[in-house]
Amino acid sequence: MKLERVVIGTDFSAPSVDAARWTARHFARGAELVLAHVISIPEPPPIMRGKFPRRDLLVDTVREGAEKRLKDLSLSLAAERVWLEIREGPPVESLTAIADEYAADVVVSGAHGERPGLQEGLGSTAEHLVRASTRPVLLVPRPRETGVSHILVALDKPGTTPHALQWASLLSARYEANVTLMHVVTSGISGGALAAAAVVAGAVPVDLRAQRALAEDRGQWRQLAIDAGVPSERASSEVASGVPAAEILSATERLQVDLVVMGRQGTGKVRRAVLGSVVEGVLRDATCPVLVVLE
Repeated sequence: MKLERVVIGTDFSAPSVDAARWTARHFARGAELVLAHVISIPEPPPIMRGKFPRRDLLVDTVREGAEKRLKDLSLSLAAERVWLEIREGPPVESLTAIADEYAADVVVSGAHGERPGLQEGLGSTAEHLVRASTRPVLLVPRPRETGVSHILVALDKPGTTPHALQWASLLSARYEANVTLMHVVTSGISGGALAAAAVVAGAVPVDLRAQRALAEDRGQWRQLAIDAGVPSERASSEVASGVPAAEILSATERLQVDLVVMGRQGTGKVRRAVLGSVVEGVLRDATCPVLVVLE
């Protein structure tokens, strides 16, 4: 696992430019960057085709303007090595193809929109990119002008060290960042277990804090981070009970997290196309960059 080459998709909107700059300055300092712009011009309806310029002329005009803007953006990043790529075609397919050709370690996209809902909150290209990519995808909604000093890793179960935790360990070593591993027990699971325990004990659970006490085993979660290579002095854990996405988002604000790292399951095209509800919820409302990796 490494962070040596990053593909950054840009449509020259403010969110995508901010994402490129934050990535170059804070997430992937020293890495090779591939700035990629995809020209996607929809076909006009048949009744309007005679009123539009020839498609090849239109593409050439757009490409010429994109080349200049990519060069200007690359100079503003102050990176040691920047490659420029302009493609024509569907945005997601083109970006994933570029990432494959360059053997990119991460693909980056800005997130668009202010309205609620995943597609509106992220932008359709960003959403579909997370679904389609076989490489880690970094979505940058509203980056702070700070480095990566605190990383939150959301895990749903212990076991073999997942890629999400390996990425957090890599970034912790690279930027001397603290890592908090977070596990959320859903309210239904914790409530059911608590009720069963109450029946055995002959008592009625009346204190909601007992739900959290049921999941209070922070030591094993912190140990996972240490086992993955995070220094003990930088490793911590959070255990909560409730709605996972809401608890994760609350923790990012409370702990002033700079980056969230999450894993999603995916083995094959069908499963790669499906995002878990927790990942969707975090991506929809995150106020800091989120790195999504395949497990």
